[in-house]
Amino acid sequence: MLFVANLGFSIGDEELAAIFTDVDIKVNSARIVRRRWGKPRKSKGYGFVDVGDEAAQAKAIELLQGKEVGGRPIAVKVAVNSQQEDEAE
Repeated sequence: MLFVANLGFSIGDEELAAIFTDVDIKVNSARIVRRRWGKPRKSKGYGFVDVGDEAAQAKAIELLQGKEVGGRPIAVKVAVNSQQEDEAE
């Protein structure tokens, strides 16, 4: 699972996935984290992307770390404590 930060607030789940698929990285899931209140629930500017194994994660970080998306350099790193790990505990 990868953590992706410094995203524009207008980027949704599909656009987040497209950032990865545009560089030929297979995406299993992509989710923007949204505020708990408000309608519509606004993005917090970061999200999580599941690209599979460690090799795919390393490739994604190499290709996308610092890439400009919507005029902002995004940060891509391995998520330390993903939501799925929380649910397993």
